[in-house]
Amino acid sequence: MTAEPGSYGAQLTEIRVHGIGDHEYYTSLGLPREKSLNAWVQVAEPPPLPGHRLRILNWSRSSRRRTSFLWYLAFPFTLANVAGRMEPGAALADPGSQRLLAGVVAVVGLLLTLSQLAWIVVLGETVLRSLPVPDFWVSALPLTAVGLMLAWLIFRYRTVIRNQSGRRGQLGATLVHGIVLFVAGVLVTLFPPAQLPHAGWPSTDVPADGARLDAMALWIAVSTGGAFLAALLLSVRSAAASGQVGSARAPLAAAAALLAVAVPLMHAVTALLRLVIDNAVTYVAGLFALVPTPRNGTGILLAYDNPADPGDSRLDLFPFLVLIAVVAAIVAIAVVFVFAPGPGLPPLRGGKAARGRWWHSVAGSAPSLLPGIVPLAVVLALTATTTAAALGEGRLGGPWLALAILVLQIAGAFVVLVILLGQFRPLREVLGKVADVAGFWPVRDHPLAGSSYRDAAVAGIVQLVSRHSDGEVVLVAHSQGSALCAWMVAHRHGRTGSARLPHLVTAGAPLYSIYAQYFPAYFSPEVLDTVAGCTRSWTNFWRETDPVGSPVPGAENRLLPDRRSDGVVRGHSDYWTEPAIIEHVAGLAGKQA
Repeated sequence: MTAEPGSYGAQLTEIRVHGIGDHEYYTSLGLPREKSLNAWVQVAEPPPLPGHRLRILNWSRSSRRRTSFLWYLAFPFTLANVAGRMEPGAALADPGSQRLLAGVVAVVGLLLTLSQLAWIVVLGETVLRSLPVPDFWVSALPLTAVGLMLAWLIFRYRTVIRNQSGRRGQLGATLVHGIVLFVAGVLVTLFPPAQLPHAGWPSTDVPADGARLDAMALWIAVSTGGAFLAALLLSVRSAAASGQVGSARAPLAAAAALLAVAVPLMHAVTALLRLVIDNAVTYVAGLFALVPTPRNGTGILLAYDNPADPGDSRLDLFPFLVLIAVVAAIVAIAVVFVFAPGPGLPPLRGGKAARGRWWHSVAGSAPSLLPGIVPLAVVLALTATTTAAALGEGRLGGPWLALAILVLQIAGAFVVLVILLGQFRPLREVLGKVADVAGFWPVRDHPLAGSSYRDAAVAGIVQLVSRHSDGEVVLVAHSQGSALCAWMVAHRHGRTGSARLPHLVTAGAPLYSIYAQYFPAYFSPEVLDTVAGCTRSWTNFWRETDPVGSPVPGAENRLLPDRRSDGVVRGHSDYWTEPAIIEHVAGLAGKQA
């Protein structure tokens, strides 16, 4: 029977902290057991409530309000920010590797910033080319874009970076990005690349002016190639650490993968948005019989793009090249899984339990597999996209091109619906989970990265623990919540306002499988020892069908059964109603009597 509110006295207080995903308060009580009475009626058995004081901390609700469409548009910057935290730990104590990572992340970060500037200019040109506006408006686009981005940089620094923990060096990084933006804007204004006569690749035939440089296509090729080269440099450095185990080389390989994804992701998504904007502006201009001003010789990054000829721009077809790169990466992963020691290809039979154990094995083997997967994937992707561009250049046309453009227009509309309008809830939930993982790290390695929830969530945990300092406190954390609680204990345990150390219970924790493997400089063995030493007890529960849950050094690790009593395979979920965890927490409460 549950105790009445106010009757707890100095009993133990259980504080539950959820993991990634879109959570309401009641989800931390556990999933009810459902039973169908007939085809129209179901009955649910509510999850059990503990007899001690229970508090539920929810950081997902506020996080969802802040991860708006601007956060998702900033996601490429966030990937660079996360890559910058994948610093080698003590196992690979090499200052050269750390300097290489910092330099590569800085260079790719600047490529992303310049790419964002270029796309703002291109989007502006796409709109203005269909409107009867003076040529001066087009010429002013670069400096206008620079002004917008500088204003956003200043706003981000004043409202986000300056107010977060660990902001050392961020003013300098913000200034560097601002200076590079200003210089690039001035140069593009004074010397518009799209007005340069150029007959080679990539060029565009401009009526009455001849061949001109397809400047944006060239920048996409240069920036994407730069990101792939950066990924190869990190991969080579990771492979060169031959005396280290796979887990020691994994951070550099993982950072290489994120950087290789960030730049083409920005180009692909923005190219789809441009296609949608192009269609909308062309339709509106035709609806109101607007006669566009001739733009020959006034292009900035778009030498020529005929509104009546969909698909004449290389930018429209770039998302197909990204799709080819994704297929090449999947092939590389399959090849490594087949020939390297590890989990092998996924099981075709065995149901959810077999798939769960396979994913658990993948997570355990990933640190040793990534150093082989990343360089092979980058080389295959670069080869495949280059070959596709060379074979398709000037040869695409007819119904197949029209079908391709139709598919891209549908994809662009889908991007608008998901990112800008928040439709398609299942996909939004997936994107939200990705944001929860990436948002753990405050802004450091790119000033335009998405905001982090970590400082606020940790402050909330500290405040909640201090409120219940009249007795013992047990933190029960699931998945990402375990990372938040471990961070709080390791870095702010002395500021909780409680004279007693809390108990810590983690379930499905990625502390070792993800954080210790790929962020060893922040979740080192010493940090985990600090967590163990700053808690009265630390018990970690995990399952073999849980992809990320695993034993954690420093904790008392307990393996849970994979199936419920009704045969349901639980994997990474349903820890809140796990009898072993309920009994363990109740036992901690009983010890306080």
